[in-house]
Amino acid sequence: MPSWNIHIAQAERLLARDGACARFVRDANAFLFGSLVPDIPVGYMVPGAPHITYRETHFTEPVPIPKPDEERFWWSFVEPLVSAGSAVGPMLADESGFVPPADLARTPAIRGTSRTSVPYPDPPAPAPEVAHGRSVLDLALGAWAHLLADHIWNKRVNEYLDQIGGKPGEEFRIKKQADFDGFGRTLAISSVPLETPALLSAAEAFPQYPVAAPQVHDAIVVAHEIVRTNGVPEHLPYRLLTEEFFERVFDEVLAETDRLLADRLGSR
Repeated sequence: MPSWNIHIAQAERLLARDGACARFVRDANAFLFGSLVPDIPVGYMVPGAPHITYRETHFTEPVPIPKPDEERFWWSFVEPLVSAGSAVGPMLADESGFVPPADLARTPAIRGTSRTSVPYPDPPAPAPEVAHGRSVLDLALGAWAHLLADHIWNKRVNEYLDQIGGKPGEEFRIKKQADFDGFGRTLAISSVPLETPALLSAAEAFPQYPVAAPQVHDAIVVAHEIVRTNGVPEHLPYRLLTEEFFERVFDEVLAETDRLLADRLGSR
């Protein structure tokens, strides 16, 4: 599965590009943290968090390379928040796509650097004040983006394995994980969620399961260390996958996230 450096990189780029995600999200801090949330209760990244199984947090079947059911998450948790319109504010679209509500000034999106350069973190921009319900929605959207990314990455890994005639197993898992680790470490990232009262309140209200303040804090500590040490210029030779595979699927995740968001919210 993609590691947090990949999820952070994709969240940064979604918020920096001119797409549906950047035009809709109002609480970038909540969205960034949400992009990590599905992994927090699983226990691998944040030891000591109250445990919820991977199958529950990611809506998957017990198969070797699971594909999270992002649609089930969307219709169970995101759609009800979107439908609560009064907390979200107007969602306007014209022929060119989404336009921000007139009463909510946007700050510049989180900025990422180029994919291969070592990052130089910028000081965080002041976050706009948004309604609590909007922060909860943006956090849930970040979690949805995480599940969609995992679904796409694992689907493409499955297809690649079929192409080369391989079978899931321990040797395959080790090679795949080493390749993902190598790719993830090369990504230039500079964004760490800020432990604000608004984020703590939104995390506690996450509709699938509450994320308590201690888990928010511990997850941010882990994310900070990942960002601090990421952005290496080179990686060890890939053992299974390829440079072209990672570049193509990374870009596919960004495009599909924006496409689905525009499709599902375009009539609002």
